[in-house]
Amino acid sequence: MIEQTRQVSRNLSGLPTSTLNPVRIELPTPFDVGSVNAYLFTGPEPVLVDTGVDSDESWAALQAGLAAHGLTVADLQHVIITHAHVDHFGAAARLTANGRAHIHIADLGYEWLAAPKDKWEQRIAFYRDYFLAPCGLSPQAQQMVITYMTYAAASSTAVAPERITTFQVGGQLAMGGLDWQVLHMPGHASHQTCFYQPATRQFISADMLLHKAPTPIVEEPPNGKTRRPSLPLLLDSFTVLEGLDIAIAYPGHGPLIHNPHELIRQQRQRIQARKQEALNHIRQGCQTVIELVNTMYAHYPENARIAGLWMVVGYLDLLKTEHAVAEQLVDGIWRYSIN
Repeated sequence: MIEQTRQVSRNLSGLPTSTLNPVRIELPTPFDVGSVNAYLFTGPEPVLVDTGVDSDESWAALQAGLAAHGLTVADLQHVIITHAHVDHFGAAARLTANGRAHIHIADLGYEWLAAPKDKWEQRIAFYRDYFLAPCGLSPQAQQMVITYMTYAAASSTAVAPERITTFQVGGQLAMGGLDWQVLHMPGHASHQTCFYQPATRQFISADMLLHKAPTPIVEEPPNGKTRRPSLPLLLDSFTVLEGLDIAIAYPGHGPLIHNPHELIRQQRQRIQARKQEALNHIRQGCQTVIELVNTMYAHYPENARIAGLWMVVGYLDLLKTEHAVAEQLVDGIWRYSIN
């Protein structure tokens, strides 16, 4: 069974490769990100990592992926959620309704699994009342973001508390006959966990390591406290990954990653270059978040540029941390200047 343990990794002798290696199951989503990956361990008992969205199309793809290995939804007793974004946990409630699976998530993400609509209400309120307008977005652009978030909220079905089991970061989970280290990897999501198996040098990276740098989602501050900048957190998580001996990574989206450390190097370089670009635009007169978005993402259609909002806020967070720019609220809009 899946259990939190602090045992050392088991001896690999006698364990078939098909058991040790998670199997990628690609699942469709309605989002711009495209498909999402779930991962299946076929033995010693079947374990699924992430579920895809709750749609008939994704459900059929998941059933087909299980069937390819002689399994059905009813065979799953344990489902692990890396982070509670709807493309990764959306079908969790349907899995519990159609089988005996328990849903496992780090205690950091429990509320997003047990009461997702409440959590979405908090996030939407923060974006509506404190975040979008100060970024300088037009009322129409603000409504576009809120509509997207409202759709994600409607797509998030709560899992019954009695079917949820939490685990702790820093512990281990048994999957595929081996113990995987549970690593807290904030930046894309504050509650995101990834899993590392040192003996086989495998890393289930969720949305921490992707072929394109993860989006540093802006999250509402807990209990009214100051917002934690997401992009600096993501870079801190990169630092943790750079200290691990990883041969292959299993990302939340896209094919397997065989050059993880080179990919991290490239993404760091890209982030630093874009941060410097943002600084140069501020020197040239860009003063607000939306001005930077429209300038740095001018190659996108206007209605698609909003996808760059979180990255621009991330670059500004880095520049503020480095004391390169100053932020001032003027007439309800954040304005930036060179220090």
